[in-house]
Amino acid sequence: MRAAARLGWRIAAVVAFGATAALAVTLTRGAPLHAALTSSRLAAGSARSHDAGQVPRCAMSSLRISIGPGTSASVAGITGGGANLTRYPLDFTNVSGATCALGGYPAVVAFRADGAQVGNAAALDTSAAAHRVVLAPGATARAAVIAGTPAAAAGCRPVVAAGLRVTPPGQSAARDVRDRLLACSATGHRAPVFLRVGAVAPAAPNASGTVTSDAETALPARGPLPSE
Repeated sequence: MRAAARLGWRIAAVVAFGATAALAVTLTRGAPLHAALTSSRLAAGSARSHDAGQVPRCAMSSLRISIGPGTSASVAGITGGGANLTRYPLDFTNVSGATCALGGYPAVVAFRADGAQVGNAAALDTSAAAHRVVLAPGATARAAVIAGTPAAAAGCRPVVAAGLRVTPPGQSAARDVRDRLLACSATGHRAPVFLRVGAVAPAAPNASGTVTSDAETALPARGPLPSE
C-alpha cells in the first residue's frame, strides 16, 4: 500500500510539474511575442505621426516674398466693388535647403515712403479654408491680396502707398515689398476696407516679372497713380 501511495504521489507531482512548465512557457514566450508585435505596430504608427508633425515652420530667413501682377477680381464687402478690385498673388517661396511648412493667413498692411503704416491692416478673406502647406526647397505657397479702389469710398482719404508690409503666417517679423498702390489712410473700425488677404495655399514657382521683397529700392507704380 505504501509503495502504491508513493507511486501515485510521484505521478501527481510529475503532472503538476508539467502543467507549471507549460504555463511558464506561455508566460515567458507567448505573451512577450504578442506584446512585441503590438509594440512594434504602435511604434511604427507613432513614428509616422511624429514625422508628419516634425516639419518645422518656415523661418523668415527661409522665405522669399514676392507680389505678382494684379488681375481684376470681385469680392463682396470690400471698397470699390466689381471690376474695380485687383487681386495680387502674394508668394512665399522656400529658398532654403530644407522642407518647411506654412499655414494660415499672412498679415498685410500698406506703408508710406517713410515706412509709416497706411490705414488699417488687411482684413481676412475667409472664403477658402486655411490649410497647412508643406514646402519642399524651391516650392511656393500663395495667398491672394485683394485691393479695392480707395477713391470710391467716402472717408477713405486716399494716398499713394510705397508698398505692402508682409508678415508670414506664424511669424512676428515683417518684410517690406515695395510696389506702389493707392490706399486708404483712414484708420479705425469705421474706416473702409480696401485690402483683404486670403490663407496660403500651394502654388507654382514664381513666374518672371514678380516683384520680390526689397526694402531698399522703390519700384514703378502699376498703372497711373495720383501725385503724392
